Amino acid sequence: MGAACSRDSARRADPVPPTTASTSTTTAPDPTATAPLAAPTTPRPAPAPAPAAGAPAGPCDVPAGLADPWPDRPRYAAHLTLDLSARLLTGEEHVRFVPDAPTDRLVFRLWPNAARLGQAGSRFEITAAFVGDRLTAGTYEPGGAAPGRPGTVFFLPGSFPAGQPVEARLQFRLALPGAINDRVAVVGRSVRLGSVLPVLSWIRGQGWQTSPAVGAFAEAAASEVADYDVTVTAPPGLSVLATGEQSEPGRFVAQAVRDWAATAAPMRTGEAPAQNGRTTVTVGVAEGAGGDPAGLAQVTAAAVDRLAARFGEYPYARLTVGVTASLTGGVEFPTHIFLGAGVPIIHLVHEVAHQWFYGVNGNDQYRDPWLDEGLATYAEARVDSRLPGQRARPIPAAGEGHIGDSMAYWDARPGAYFVAVYVGGLQALGALADRLGGYDALDCGLRRYHRDRAYTVSRPADLFGALQAQTGLDPRPVVATFGIS
Repeated sequence: MGAACSRDSARRADPVPPTTASTSTTTAPDPTATAPLAAPTTPRPAPAPAPAAGAPAGPCDVPAGLADPWPDRPRYAAHLTLDLSARLLTGEEHVRFVPDAPTDRLVFRLWPNAARLGQAGSRFEITAAFVGDRLTAGTYEPGGAAPGRPGTVFFLPGSFPAGQPVEARLQFRLALPGAINDRVAVVGRSVRLGSVLPVLSWIRGQGWQTSPAVGAFAEAAASEVADYDVTVTAPPGLSVLATGEQSEPGRFVAQAVRDWAATAAPMRTGEAPAQNGRTTVTVGVAEGAGGDPAGLAQVTAAAVDRLAARFGEYPYARLTVGVTASLTGGVEFPTHIFLGAGVPIIHLVHEVAHQWFYGVNGNDQYRDPWLDEGLATYAEARVDSRLPGQRARPIPAAGEGHIGDSMAYWDARPGAYFVAVYVGGLQALGALADRLGGYDALDCGLRRYHRDRAYTVSRPADLFGALQAQTGLDPRPVVATFGIS
């Protein structure tokens, strides 16, 4: 998302029987007013996880805790209103932003205008924009949008000095598509709202990321962590699960996350605590979708514990999962996951792994897709003992020597994308583990990466630096044979 999400519909995971449905129900949230922008706070680190099943066998001397998030990170306050009968989402968003370099524009990404979604009827329009109190005319740029649709890039001109806060306000409307296999969809009375807020695409030390959306079932987003305070007004009978903690009915507050998403539907819910003493998992199974929410919550909480034992703590108090029909895999967002009904459980474990490798440790998903997908696939396979089978899989010819290529390469080769990037990235990490003397040593290096690079947008060089600092081995000659640099 902007975002963040993982396009796993093409994943060829080993089948796992879906869980069965239960019968409890939840109530719809009451509408509340959007709160004013508040001063940023730093998330309190979760306690170090207790030893759990699947924990590393050898010692790992990486201290507990994570690097602090950027104190001047953006802050968003938004109010969304969902009209299901009209298949329309309207909203208003306030944002406070402090650039670390001078810029002559504010750039927002409008991912619902991407070609795949636009061709299915999605249309995102900014109806009014203000910089400070001044009404400002913005400009769309295509950015991979569907023909005839507004662009995925929207910028507001101005003069914005480094270190000086600026506030902007956007009013917008989103015509929602139908039951498309994607992050934004309406399926009966169930709604997936992924990357529906305009998000600044500023990357510290680099500037604006304006890479185009891609036609493949994949991401192209990059964004810094931010604080979100979002109120959702949904029709009666619909419950909402979303990024962040629900501070009151319909209002969700999240600190230091990269994107925002929600599932709105009549749903049955189940909860389970993770063993870290901090995180609660909530799963909602939407009307028309099969699945046992309590059982899925237990699976998710167990995945959180196993991943934390190997790769470092999960810093958020809540992780939610929305299960809906018309989705053939999973899509990850920070602290909220979309899951298709009846898909193999391994999809869910993969999306939980993305909470570490994309959610906390970010990357430019257009420039370096392997950096989150390869690491999440490795982490998923590591905790579920699937590494031998994944390492034995053949890589398509288009992927040989190209694992580290950008989406500019993979968008033209969608048939090779999954195996080459997901599995090829895993195989590159496996080769590195071989050089280090085993997977435990690699896990320890990834734990160092998770701690040192938390809440940032990393490049491969940042991963390599953390691995070398922890293990003493320069990983670049090993992964270079896979086309990663």
